[in-house]
Amino acid sequence: MTQPTPLWQTRKFRIGLLATIVAVLALVLILQNFDTTEVQFFFWRAEAPLAGVIVTSMLVGAGLQVLVRMLLQRRKRARQTARGSMEQGDHTTG
Repeated sequence: MTQPTPLWQTRKFRIGLLATIVAVLALVLILQNFDTTEVQFFFWRAEAPLAGVIVTSMLVGAGLQVLVRMLLQRRKRARQTARGSMEQGDHTTG
């Protein structure tokens, strides 16, 4: 009979630990940066807490990363599908 894997060795535990560390670091960042700063984007100008500006910038960057990754995966799948159909076409022409 095999021994069950200890909790601290599981992938779920490692992901949870990493998420907790990131959340604590983000909380420290937010709590230490409540100073108000001026933000300007094209013709739009506003004052906002520095922490809000930083977090918003991080979220926009993460969103762009997800978007680019999705587009690259879609392009890769389209190429694989095109190659597969070309290879099938070569077999049927003989």
